[in-house]
Amino acid sequence: MKLYGEIEVIEPYPAAYIPSVDSIVLAELHLGYEEAMVEQGLFLPRIQLKKERDMMRGILEKKRARRIIVNGDFKHEFSRGGYREYKEIGEMLDFLQDSFDEVTLVRGNHDNFLISPAKRRGVDLVEEYTVGGYYFIHGHKVPVDFGAGEAENVVIAHEHPAVAIFDEIGVKEKIPCFLHGRMRDGRKILVLPAFSPLAQGSEVNVIPPMELLSPILKNYVDVDELKVLGISSDAGALRFSTLGSLRFP
Repeated sequence: MKLYGEIEVIEPYPAAYIPSVDSIVLAELHLGYEEAMVEQGLFLPRIQLKKERDMMRGILEKKRARRIIVNGDFKHEFSRGGYREYKEIGEMLDFLQDSFDEVTLVRGNHDNFLISPAKRRGVDLVEEYTVGGYYFIHGHKVPVDFGAGEAENVVIAHEHPAVAIFDEIGVKEKIPCFLHGRMRDGRKILVLPAFSPLAQGSEVNVIPPMELLSPILKNYVDVDELKVLGISSDAGALRFSTLGSLRFP
């Protein structure tokens, strides 16, 4: 399904394809999440790596691309992490290198200590990335020269956007979503949902705009004017109106 312009959503996955730069784009893998939860006393089955690789295979069955761009938070633990996280990072990087001609990792706020496994495999780990009129940045901070960017499209993550939908008796369902529209300076913006099936989404139609995670969304965007495209593993893409029209309460 077309998201806007040339950008396509690869249903039913939280990933997009940009034809002009032949790139699959996604964010928030949060590898090592289960191990981090164990450290906090919460034991989860180790399913995330397998699930994410299966999702990647499903994406590749629908859309082949020369490049993949992971827009931040490839890993979960802020610190170095343990053996399990290190192993999962390596296995996923190897999988991506086998599947794409080019792998680009944009550094997210969780991606401390990612440089070593990336460098060992010759994978680019960058603070920001511009290609073909698209400017990729994770979105957890605002670069000094952010307002001077020439790329027409800004692509961020970090927020893990989801919308809370309530039925007539008040039962809530949370649906991960893409957000897109224009920034106050006229540039287009795309906010990617989390790729990790374990990442909690931010209910962006419930959270007040000034309490969102990303300073880019808080300070450069009228978020209620952004359009919403939900993405569900069961229902596929779900096109809504603007975020403001879904705001609750």
